[in-house]
Amino acid sequence: MTPVNLEEFLRARFEEEGRVARDAIAGAPGAVWGVMADDIEQVLTSQDHGTTHTPMVQFGADDPVRLLTHVARHDPARVLRELDAKQALLEEHRTRDDGRCRTCREEASPRSPCTTLRLLAVPFAGDCGYDDSWRP
Repeated sequence: MTPVNLEEFLRARFEEEGRVARDAIAGAPGAVWGVMADDIEQVLTSQDHGTTHTPMVQFGADDPVRLLTHVARHDPARVLRELDAKQALLEEHRTRDDGRCRTCREEASPRSPCTTLRLLAVPFAGDCGYDDSWRP
C-alpha cells in the first residue's frame, strides 16, 4: 500500500532504512568500519577485526578506495543515529489537528506539509510513492 501523505511516506522510508541498518549490525555486531587498500584488493575492516576482502576489479570504479571510504563512512550505526534525528524532526514537525505544522506553524495538508518535512523527503524523490508536489 502506498502511503497517502508525506508523514506516512517518511515513516515508512525511515522504518525500512532502520531495518536494513539493524540487519547489517546483527551480521557484524560491534563493527566500526574503515578501509585499507593496496594495489590488489580493497579491505573493508571493522573494529572487531572482521574483514571483507574485495578484489579491485569487482568495483569497476576509477577509484575504488573512494567508493569504499564512502561505504565505510555510512556504516549502520551512523545510519541509525541519522534516523533518530530525522524521526525526531518528523515528530517535531507533525501536522496538528488545525492543519498547521506544530513547530513552524505553516499551514499544511497531506499533499503539502511544512517545508521541513518536504526537505526530509528530498533524498527519497526517486522512490515509489514520492509525490512531486512535496518538492520544496
